[in-house]
Amino acid sequence: MRGATLVVLVLAACTASGARPGAAQGRLSEHAVAAQTIAGTTITVEYYRPVARGRDSLFGKVVTWGEHWTPGANWATTIDVDHDVRLNGRRLPKGKYALWTVVQPDTWSVELHRTWRKFHVPPPSDSTDEQLRFTVPTQRGPPTEVLTFDFPEVRGAATALRFRWGTVVVQLDVAAIPPPLALLPPGTDVKALLGRYDVRIMRDEPSMSRRQVQVELVQAGDTLRWRDADGPERERRDFVLSPAGDDDEFARARRAANGEYWPDAGAMVAFTMDQGKATGFEVRGEDGGMAERGRRRGR
Repeated sequence: MRGATLVVLVLAACTASGARPGAAQGRLSEHAVAAQTIAGTTITVEYYRPVARGRDSLFGKVVTWGEHWTPGANWATTIDVDHDVRLNGRRLPKGKYALWTVVQPDTWSVELHRTWRKFHVPPPSDSTDEQLRFTVPTQRGPPTEVLTFDFPEVRGAATALRFRWGTVVVQLDVAAIPPPLALLPPGTDVKALLGRYDVRIMRDEPSMSRRQVQVELVQAGDTLRWRDADGPERERRDFVLSPAGDDDEFARARRAANGEYWPDAGAMVAFTMDQGKATGFEVRGEDGGMAERGRRRGR
């Protein structure tokens, strides 16, 4: 009877102090967030991390083959992208999604659902809620005790999102999508800006071995194009200049090797005008400092 009384007293003391028995032990599956930014786009994964706790054959026993499973615990694992991306080559619109899988020994079916706030059981049953579905192969890796999402690779405008638990590894490829270019409004007259300029590069440019280049500005349809006109072919840059508010100010986007145009680190090109014709320009970086200065060749 004394033992029973002691238990009651301990529980009463815990209640009075606001503590819960076992509260200091924490959750069996702790909350975690993994995030990565590429080319101005941030990918955020929010999930709960179950622990293997000595269990073998996590997949096939704990998670059975063919099971509809969110890779985590408690609430569905979510993926949030603040711009449109390509996920394993498929376009995923900006937004937040629940991540679900159908697990098989050699492949997983990956599903992104628009209803992202959902407990891990029962699995989703409404196929019209799916935003994206595709299949990925599984890989083998060193044992991972606590379920983990990370971003082991960053390659310019792309990254790899990796899942690991036990000896199973699944990797998804994520690629940022370049923002649309601001084109010249219909009827815009840029003849006063066209021509060749001598340009002095005043900051380190990793792809350039020289500090002085010739630049040609041409109109190509509804775009204003900047092309380096001399020097080694491999170093010649190709930009599109997009209107940026003031009539004589333009944002600069650089052509990548795959033909896509990406904003050039906040670079802004401001022209100097004299009697209705450009005599030169300045390129300022994101911090407002001078990056390049151009002077028109001849009049």
